[in-house]
Amino acid sequence: MTARFAIVGSGPAGCYLADALARSARGAVIDVFERLGEPFGLVRFGVAPDHEQTRAIARVLRRPFDKGAARLHLGVEIGRDIALATLRRDYDAVALATGAPVDRRLGVPGEEWAEPSGRFIRWINGHPEAAPPARLAGARRAVVIGAGNVALDTVRLLAKHREIDGLRPLALERIDLLIRGGPEDVRFSPTELLEIGSLATAYPELDVFGEAHGEAAAVLRDFAACPPGRGIPIRFHFRTQAAAFLGVSRLEAVKTNRGVLPADLAVTCIGYEKAAVDGMLPTGPQPQPGLYAVGWAARGPTGTIPTNRTEARALARRMIAGPGE
Repeated sequence: MTARFAIVGSGPAGCYLADALARSARGAVIDVFERLGEPFGLVRFGVAPDHEQTRAIARVLRRPFDKGAARLHLGVEIGRDIALATLRRDYDAVALATGAPVDRRLGVPGEEWAEPSGRFIRWINGHPEAAPPARLAGARRAVVIGAGNVALDTVRLLAKHREIDGLRPLALERIDLLIRGGPEDVRFSPTELLEIGSLATAYPELDVFGEAHGEAAAVLRDFAACPPGRGIPIRFHFRTQAAAFLGVSRLEAVKTNRGVLPADLAVTCIGYEKAAVDGMLPTGPQPQPGLYAVGWAARGPTGTIPTNRTEARALARRMIAGPGE
């Protein structure tokens, strides 16, 4: 009997899993269901548009479909067009590869004036469901909140706004980056930080700080030792938390534990959460017998795109072996 596998989601995790199943279960029926009209999820809509090398991985992700080893069904939402229970009945195993598409919230007053990073990056990348920020034209002060690479991506894109489709109406004169911890607590990768230091349109601005270990802290220390550059200052505010977003008919300022910063645009980059699929919230790599999860849907929003390849191979073996394994 021909094995039948269904995968919900066509981002990196789902595509790597389809490829791993095709390689290990020759002749199996592999159907990948994607609710949007375009595939590749985070690679298509979540990677910064100026990181072209990362986005080019789409050529690898499409391999099982180009070879005819798997079938891609676009515009099909599980729970709306097909019930999850139907998939589980009609396939030997079903894998949820739906990522973590929900932006976390700070839970502070006026947060509706801020742009969550997921929605903001998806909008820049042309996601059909992402609305543009409330105000762009003429915005001079931007506040970004976060201590990870998504925050740096956002800062970098804002600094390069004259080169980015959709962001050209901005007139930024300053970017403030709010970081809850100190230099030793940041989750920035040194590579992403060095990109901030090499911008032609902006420069990092921060005070000299004391002892802090790690590669990222070393780069930040170099930034602090450099004289002011040219273009837009990117001010790093350590141990600073947003307490409220202030405004009447639009955002006017961000209140922090250290004072108030004027702002026309604010972007929160504080992480993502999973979403339920037809009432099923993924909880680990095998929520139920015959039902699996992979990528962010399984482990939460951690790891890099290549992490999904290793996990997909291991999960493919489990799915082929059956729910008893």
